[in-house]
Amino acid sequence: MSKWMWRTFGQEFGPVDLAELRKLIDAGTLGPEDDVQRAGSSHWQTVATVPELKTSSPSPPVGNPADAVKSTSPPTARMRPDSDRSTGQSAPQPEKQESVSPPTNTSEPPEPKARAKPASPRIRNPTYSRRSGFDFKRFLAVVGIVLLVAAGGAGGWYYFTRPVLLPLAGHKHRVISAAYGPDGRWMATAGGDKVVCLRSADSGTLLHKLEGHTAPISGLGFSPDGWRIISGSQDKSAKVWDREKGIEVFTLNGHKKRVDGVAFSPDGSLIATGSWDKSVRIWNASTGDLIREFETNSVNCLRFSPDGQSIATGGWDWTARIYDVETGEMAMAFVGHSHGIFSIAFRPDGQQVVTASQDGTVRLWDVRTGNQITVLNGHSEAACFAVFTPDGSTVISGGKDQLIRIWDPATGIAKKTLVAHNGDVRCVACSPNGRNIVSGGGHGTAFLWKRFLP
Repeated sequence: MSKWMWRTFGQEFGPVDLAELRKLIDAGTLGPEDDVQRAGSSHWQTVATVPELKTSSPSPPVGNPADAVKSTSPPTARMRPDSDRSTGQSAPQPEKQESVSPPTNTSEPPEPKARAKPASPRIRNPTYSRRSGFDFKRFLAVVGIVLLVAAGGAGGWYYFTRPVLLPLAGHKHRVISAAYGPDGRWMATAGGDKVVCLRSADSGTLLHKLEGHTAPISGLGFSPDGWRIISGSQDKSAKVWDREKGIEVFTLNGHKKRVDGVAFSPDGSLIATGSWDKSVRIWNASTGDLIREFETNSVNCLRFSPDGQSIATGGWDWTARIYDVETGEMAMAFVGHSHGIFSIAFRPDGQQVVTASQDGTVRLWDVRTGNQITVLNGHSEAACFAVFTPDGSTVISGGKDQLIRIWDPATGIAKKTLVAHNGDVRCVACSPNGRNIVSGGGHGTAFLWKRFLP
């Protein structure tokens, strides 16, 4: 049976079948001037014009009330009783019929029945009713949901991007050296307890302890491919370790005093070591064979230049130097510190070096001219370490005043100071992405500073 839509007083309802529609007409809910629409049609028409819904007007009874006439329209619902104007009796409502004959007496037209508006509000079908006007409650609900989602997103963003300070366990004595792997997945710390702690760079979780040195470890470095680690020790040796297996690959012997400076060349083919015995040695990184050796002053720190053609050293004679790797000849000397130099590093473009000294200053030098560019004053005690960030825009330093300072080298102003160590800060390293810092110092303390750099 086909379904119908209907509307009255501006509201739409449905769908209903024909029998239910007739009941609505009988109940007075739906009048002749209201509209209906067959399912599947887009055309609305009044009830009075629909053949299936037409009913004949009841005629006043003439004589026997049983002679009431029938409508010529198709079967409709039972008609409401109407008062007989001449006799005062009620005429019975005819039953549904397929067809009826026209009325036999039309001497007096029937009075139209007044259709009253239902006293109680109709129950509208929530699926098909058409809402009109502004729904303030719905608007408030939507606004509330939007604000809730926005607040949740902001909270999630803050949670995953906020600065986080993670203590790094594993050392029993002061931490002297730290380094990041080139891919940013690994980092290593080492110090007075004679072990190298290999860690996850993301969480600081301890993965391996590399044991073999017999004295404190003063220097650390990763190979360019990240698979090997080199460590220099006060036991006069340097060792190369397999990062994945956590085992020693070979030991570099030959220095007569402690080895504080160690580094892989940028192409990974060479290893350089510097010692308090006033020498720098160049080794084959694959075999551990000595290639050349040249004299300098006592070496506290050592770095390859970004192009691998030079080596920078710093020592107790208050002077930083640059040597040619091939010839061992000194190419430049930087003079200006008033005490020993603990740390030296190249800017990533190779045009500047930064040094940290026991005199409490951090200084920047021009590699081409040897001139001092900037003095960064801020540490109240010895500056133990300084390094450029990977983009070269920032300098990070740590000192015996227990502070880590973040510097703008262009202005010489400290942009930020980090406080967490309860002892001197002996080493600092910056992650390859320039966002995280690892630091180590007295009392075996080491920290991973996540997202502390802009």
